Amino acid sequence: MTVKSLQDEDKLPIKQVIDAINKSMDDVLRVVDAMNLGRTEVKPDGVYRTFKNGETIKISSGSFAKKKVTSKKIKLF
Repeated sequence: MTVKSLQDEDKLPIKQVIDAINKSMDDVLRVVDAMNLGRTEVKPDGVYRTFKNGETIKISSGSFAKKKVTSKKIKLF
């Protein structure tokens, strides 16, 4: 099923949305790895970038404690 208008977006099955996001994410990660840009990871004490060779660089310091989401409703568009 494809969405032809914003009124139809609620009719799209969530599994299909998740599959589309995962497929796109796999493509993005493949390009990032090929260009050796490194993957970004947020840890409680800062933001780090890890490269293919295992090297890790701290990009930013700070307190990044986990936050609880009060609302589980998301809007994709």
